[in-house]
Amino acid sequence: MAREITFFDASAGAVVTLKAGTKLTDMNITQMRMSRVVAGAFIDSKNSETRVISSINSEIKESAISNIHSLADNFMNSSKGVTQNDIDAIGNTTEELIDELASKKDILINIADIKMYDDYTYHHSLSVAIMAIAIGLEMGYDRHKLDELGIAGLLHDIGKVSVPIEIINKKGRLTEEEYTIVRLHPVYAAEHLKARKLVSDDCCAGIIGHHERWDGSGYPMHLKGEQIHEYARILAVADVYDALTSNRPYRVPAPPNEAIEFIMGGMYTHFDENVVKAFLRKVAPFPTGSRVKLSNGETACVIKNNTDQPLRPLVVSDSGMEYDLGDAKKNTNIVITGLCDEETARLIHG
Repeated sequence: MAREITFFDASAGAVVTLKAGTKLTDMNITQMRMSRVVAGAFIDSKNSETRVISSINSEIKESAISNIHSLADNFMNSSKGVTQNDIDAIGNTTEELIDELASKKDILINIADIKMYDDYTYHHSLSVAIMAIAIGLEMGYDRHKLDELGIAGLLHDIGKVSVPIEIINKKGRLTEEEYTIVRLHPVYAAEHLKARKLVSDDCCAGIIGHHERWDGSGYPMHLKGEQIHEYARILAVADVYDALTSNRPYRVPAPPNEAIEFIMGGMYTHFDENVVKAFLRKVAPFPTGSRVKLSNGETACVIKNNTDQPLRPLVVSDSGMEYDLGDAKKNTNIVITGLCDEETARLIHG
């Protein structure tokens, strides 16, 4: 493998780390498939001249998770609560995330690169923060706004630690009473932080509004359009994308391209058009190196993404034919119909 990959092996009940340079075995691949690592691993190709670029290094991710976990513990401790030290640690993490992403503005975010699979609640918050910062950078946010947005992303779901775990992980349909409890999690978080004056009002507005919808159908206040704070509009897109591509007790993860199509379909109803357009310029629906099925019956490898048309990358078929799916004059009749089933557990980079 060209890069280290960490995932949760449900059958063994343990986190598995495969180091860079590891030779993949059938057992490794089976473990990843069973653990729903749908976007896969990066495989070193002797013919590759493409450098593998990671969006966020593992040390920053691990530090972020530790800080979120510590803050969550204090959030649940009514005698202590979240402290300024907790917020300072989250702020430092945000600064590191911004520096990482700002230094790599030209790369697209690959969901496999920001996910860790052993604890959804905390890693979801990290993934949302990374995606939100990437969107904020694309929208031209200054450092101050990126700081606030990143902190809001890391803390947006902290209120869920107040929701009973059996509700969070319930496989069946929630009752109306259970759904009411879940819908209060943004309120729990924002009120706790605001009462202690630990983050800005804008940051709190982003947290409390991340489940509001453009058409007013969201919660908790049924805001609509520009009534919804701009941070909340960004977090809404990042939150849904990560949720759809994550393995949950009640749902298998969707491939990145299907999650992106869902978000595109939600413009004007669920999501702010400008946010979605910025998101589309920063996410990779078919990460470079992934193997895909084409509507002409061929299988191919993704060589390069078209930022203006994220669902129509440049690909090379197994027969050696190059197709720029973004070229409307030549290839308008060819579309990607899905990932190759036998290859969803790995990405051949280059």
